[in-house]
Amino acid sequence: MRAFSCAAVLGVLAACGSNSKDHGELVAIEIEPANATLAYTGTPTSIEYTALGRFADGSTEPLDDVTFRLDLDATKLGALEDTTFTASGNAAGKGGVFAERGDLTGSTSVIVTVHTTDLGPGVPADGADRFPDTSPAGAMSQTIVYPLDGAVMPSSVKAPDVQWEGPTAGEDLYRVRLTAGFATVDKIVAGGPDFTFHALPTEAEWALLKTSAGNGTIQISVDHWDATNGPHGGAPVDVKMVPADITGAIYYWNLEAGRMERIDAMGRAPAIANPPAPPSNPNNRCVACHTVSRDGRYLSAELWGGGAEGAVFDLADPNVRTGDPAPTVAPLIEGSTYRALFSTFNPDASRLLINNGTRLELIDPRSGAPVLTSGTALPISGAAHPSWSPDGSTIAFVRNVMNGAAPATWAVDYTRGDLGLIPVTGPDSFGDAVTIVDSANVDPAFVAPSWPTWAPDSQWIAYGAGVNSRGRNDGIPAVYPGSLFIVNKAGGPPIRLDIACGNVRDCHLPNFSPYDAGGYFWLVFYSTRDYGNALAGTKGRQRRQLWVTAIDKAKLAAGEDASSVAYWLPDQDVQAQNMSAYWAPPAPIQ
Repeated sequence: MRAFSCAAVLGVLAACGSNSKDHGELVAIEIEPANATLAYTGTPTSIEYTALGRFADGSTEPLDDVTFRLDLDATKLGALEDTTFTASGNAAGKGGVFAERGDLTGSTSVIVTVHTTDLGPGVPADGADRFPDTSPAGAMSQTIVYPLDGAVMPSSVKAPDVQWEGPTAGEDLYRVRLTAGFATVDKIVAGGPDFTFHALPTEAEWALLKTSAGNGTIQISVDHWDATNGPHGGAPVDVKMVPADITGAIYYWNLEAGRMERIDAMGRAPAIANPPAPPSNPNNRCVACHTVSRDGRYLSAELWGGGAEGAVFDLADPNVRTGDPAPTVAPLIEGSTYRALFSTFNPDASRLLINNGTRLELIDPRSGAPVLTSGTALPISGAAHPSWSPDGSTIAFVRNVMNGAAPATWAVDYTRGDLGLIPVTGPDSFGDAVTIVDSANVDPAFVAPSWPTWAPDSQWIAYGAGVNSRGRNDGIPAVYPGSLFIVNKAGGPPIRLDIACGNVRDCHLPNFSPYDAGGYFWLVFYSTRDYGNALAGTKGRQRRQLWVTAIDKAKLAAGEDASSVAYWLPDQDVQAQNMSAYWAPPAPIQ
């Protein structure tokens, strides 16, 4: 009699019994079929395993008293029930199959390949058959313009919208092929007068590709077929996937709408309802110049115009998103609350350091009341863009801000400054400020540092730099080129992050993710670079959009440009001007 027991997690099969003949000691276990390959093309496919014993007398005999199991890699590929392994189609790759009896273990591998094909609207039933496995390059080849070749993406990111451009004919079909290890996804789409030359993998397709890629790459290609020219292939792009969960929430400013928005795992939504208007101007409900606490609980912002009242919003309060207007933590009274441009929370959000004009002041974020400080006085002039380190020990800021030859009086606009640090010497106590990047010692193209942001380890500071603290000023026909830099808080030469910016000076206002994951820090910034093509993306429109670059910690320690080719943050509105992204854990809901 055979008796089976199955452990669902590891796919364990136990078979108990005895062999009918005595061949001496069992010396080895072999599994048949060995090194099998299963091809999944949309329907379940299975394989039956048997165990063969090799005995001391050289004989072999089937074994029925072994335990079969899968390793963790194989459990991603399918399930083992009794002696039958069935590929699920959820992942492709290679795993191990084991048969155990006593102290002996036999092993073999199983490879599961997955190939899915999706025919889009208007594609004929034989659409996939019109493309050979590899199409030759030719006059009708297409060029992929997104994702960018070599981009590094975390496994938690949503699928990229593949976009391309190139010559068209009349009756066009396109095959977007995405390959990750042993997995292949083909999406066949039809052209036409309203076609925007893009294809977005489904959630299930992207999950298959990410799981199959592991810590490897996903290769993307676009082939073009038309009745006159036949199939033509184009150059592929590779995207490196990193097993890392960096979801959280990114709070940013939709400039044209004058409101805060949020992108998280659920997509795009308002971060807060717009605040109440001041009695003196009932049509002014603008909110800007925000920051978010380290725990994602509070958002601090400037209301009604530059240097006007500041306010703090509790993101855990549902009324902040649904109320009209959004309630503030402290009562908001025009002319009687604190005034601020920029701000930064300490790690537990019990203090808020504000930038009032070009001075720094400490307040209680729950009441707006000033806090008495000790030690060295905070700067009363020449300061901009404060940023409190995650460990609470240091404040980075821009000091000695100038407009031309004169001291700047407005922390929004300046043309020169130094990157400085203020040590936090105790509760509400500060030490003397020091300079770690002196504008007198840098390239004249980068004398205006701005928006310092701390890596999760509180050791590295990224910042933007150009000839102006802004990237552009929509009220003035001026565009200021800018690059990203990173420097250790102990000092040393700043490292320019040219890879992130595509070797073009069009990167501004960086902000680190709170997540240290996959061997990388993750940095969001805005750029007016082209995203994709002109129909589905922003090509030619110079719209501010948010991008993310992975900062390789190993390269950073070696003093190299540790940035990676950036990816566009999914779920943005390509018609909007998006900037000032702050990354935090999702707010706890009360």
